[in-house]
Amino acid sequence: MRKLKGLCFVLFILFISQTVLAQIQSPEEVLGFKVGTDRKVADMHQIIDYFKKLDKASERIMVKEVGKTTMGNPFIVAVITSVQNQKNLEKYRQYQQLLADPRKISDKKAEEIVDQGKAVVMINCSLHATEIGAAQMSMKLAYDLATGNDKKTKEILDNVILLLVPMHNPDGIQMVVDWYKKNLGTKYEGSRMPWLYHKYVGHDNNRDWYMFTQIESRLTLLVHNAWHPQVILDMHQMGSRGARIFVPPFVDPYEPNVDPILRQQVAMMGTFMASELTAEGKTGVIHSSGFDAWTPARAYHHYHGGIRILTEVASVRLATPITIEFDDLRSNVKEPSVKMPLPWKGGKWRLRDIVDYDYSAAKAVLTNTARLRENWLRNFYRIHKKAVNRSEPPSAFLIPADQKDLSTALKMMNALYLGGVEIHKAQESFMAGGYQYPEGTYVIFLAQPYGGFAKALLERQVYPEIREYPGAPLKTPYDVVAHTLPLLMGVEAIQVEEPLKVKSVIVDKFSTPKGNINAVKRVFGYAWGHETNDDIVALNRLVKKGYKVYWAAEGFTSGGKTYPAGTMIVREKKGLLADLKSTVKNLHIHFEGLKTKPQMKAYKLKPVRLGLYKSWTASMDEGWTRWVLEQYELPFKSVYNKDIKKGNLKQNFDVIIFPDIRMNTIIDGISAENIPLKYSGGVGEVGVKNIREFIQQGGALITLNSAADFPMKQFYLTIENSVEQVERKDFFVPGSLLKVLIDATHPIAYGYKRDGAVFFRRSPVFSTREGKSVVRYPLHNPLLSGWVNGEKYLYNRSALVDVPFGAGKIIMIGFPVQYRGQTHGTFKFLFNSIYYGAALYGDL
Repeated sequence: MRKLKGLCFVLFILFISQTVLAQIQSPEEVLGFKVGTDRKVADMHQIIDYFKKLDKASERIMVKEVGKTTMGNPFIVAVITSVQNQKNLEKYRQYQQLLADPRKISDKKAEEIVDQGKAVVMINCSLHATEIGAAQMSMKLAYDLATGNDKKTKEILDNVILLLVPMHNPDGIQMVVDWYKKNLGTKYEGSRMPWLYHKYVGHDNNRDWYMFTQIESRLTLLVHNAWHPQVILDMHQMGSRGARIFVPPFVDPYEPNVDPILRQQVAMMGTFMASELTAEGKTGVIHSSGFDAWTPARAYHHYHGGIRILTEVASVRLATPITIEFDDLRSNVKEPSVKMPLPWKGGKWRLRDIVDYDYSAAKAVLTNTARLRENWLRNFYRIHKKAVNRSEPPSAFLIPADQKDLSTALKMMNALYLGGVEIHKAQESFMAGGYQYPEGTYVIFLAQPYGGFAKALLERQVYPEIREYPGAPLKTPYDVVAHTLPLLMGVEAIQVEEPLKVKSVIVDKFSTPKGNINAVKRVFGYAWGHETNDDIVALNRLVKKGYKVYWAAEGFTSGGKTYPAGTMIVREKKGLLADLKSTVKNLHIHFEGLKTKPQMKAYKLKPVRLGLYKSWTASMDEGWTRWVLEQYELPFKSVYNKDIKKGNLKQNFDVIIFPDIRMNTIIDGISAENIPLKYSGGVGEVGVKNIREFIQQGGALITLNSAADFPMKQFYLTIENSVEQVERKDFFVPGSLLKVLIDATHPIAYGYKRDGAVFFRRSPVFSTREGKSVVRYPLHNPLLSGWVNGEKYLYNRSALVDVPFGAGKIIMIGFPVQYRGQTHGTFKFLFNSIYYGAALYGDL
């Protein structure tokens, strides 16, 4: 009887379990199609709704909205683990926090946590929205983990806590799916969108992992820093004619601050994934090819104790199948090799294949992490223990509080703080490197959990010289090679070699201090500086309110004080003092009252009718420019091909910016064979004519980086890009920071000193026979951080040129002045150019 009762109880439990599982609907049941079906894709709303259903139906899955995206959509994460683990999530999260900071626990306690804790995996799907396979796959992965009761699934659920981000860019997923569905069944099926798949940054949303400029980056950071995962899987797609999937190991070089333990773990996990996929019969699996691990802009996790595993799967036309013949594949993937022992033989390739490869890669990561749970937790602790016990030089970086641009220095420190870096403030004066530093100096000790992250971003990079053979060109880095924040942002930072001890306190808030006003009676107006980006924001606000604002074109004296050229002056008007008081509440600015009108020449400023060219060939540089202008409160309107073709530009605009877009793209755009007619073409010959007339009638054209070709070649300027025909083996600068000399007397350079730094990436080098060179390279190697080959081609050449043209002007900024929202130190060149382009010169 007891056996019968026991059997009945077991059957009852099984019945209840099956009933619960039966209530968990598969993606196919909810969507009406199988994930990966040709020409079928779930959009953002469907994916979010499906995860909400899983959250309600399964005790293994908890879905949280972390926040809202750039466009106000939900950004969700699904926490997936066993029911028992779900009941103890906070305990396991605290375990992770303790292992991440060995200063808080003993080795004995760490071993207890290793024994009891759970490994944490974070999977970030479809960071790039057109790479849509992983977002689709996420639903199948979540469903199988919610319903599976096989040994392998239970092993994963018992040992791993999975943080599954089904869409890193929900906004983009919706845009991409809408565009795809709109063009289904037409010749444009699977074509590229004519706009970015992120409101501002497009593909660069995966280059934001140390500046954290975008909302999605910060939301992801909230998840990451709450849990400190041991393994992070970033799922991408790549071109169609190479391997079917890339997995690590990465190729050289690694950024030198990445822990060697972590590098070996990346290799171990990557080769495990490759072997698992190959064992499943999946062909075309490659490792150790193409992708390096140099820049922290793509690998935040490498400096926070976790491995970043990148997968790149061959793409289709979003969800439309493609056929690739074997002969059309790249030569390096046709024959078996150590990197890829089982090549793909060509044929039809579908979204379903992408989903399957992504699914297998994710399951391999989860399986490895589950089976080696203790190993992952123990090495995670070891990596952080090495970090906090660091003793080799340098020992610290100092950030003086007396900065030329304190607000930007605080932004830099806030970025480091978001990345978990501890920043101290000295409570006494102290000596370091033979110099005395005052109380209030900021100190970043490198013996801390994320000291390597701080060091990577504060020191100057020396990119290794890697060549296939002597005399060969430098191995092309996957991305840029310089990321020195003080140089990018124009912040003073001092590296301290010797051990440093100073009484200090940790800072946990980096708010810009208020400005101040020295008010006087019977005032002519108020003067303020030109050195900081805050100064420009104040200018923008005052101009917008209709005040008369000027730049001093020469130095002057007032009230016993001397003011340099470039000083900004706003004339007194009713309500001014109240507006100044409002301005200094959140801007670090000093307004000085002027009793009398200075006798001098000045530039009279006005609200600039600013146009920013927007090509239908979606441009990340245009998006970043838009983002920077909005952040600094500079109003503008987008200018499209049709606007330029229409002509009469001077009636609507004072200044037009061409972002970093090549001349042929501006003129010719995209063929109507590849995109619907309304988005095809460029400005055409008539547009070139209209831009010329706009400038000759008094307008200003500002070109950024490669766009300088447009005026140089279309308007026959006696200026040329002197490196245009130079071979790469003779001249190559792979995204580096270079020293420049600045003519600070020119209005475009107001607020700068003689010496400066600019970011160089695919940039022109101007040889000038007309115009005014505002910024030029020195007569010696200008490298500050990164790598330069053929530096002689830069010697005494120009980087920024102001060219009179008719009644107007052409300003060619030959470097990425606003690069990825990082180059705060050169923003003012753009801001100054905008106002200078519309300013009137005369008596104050």
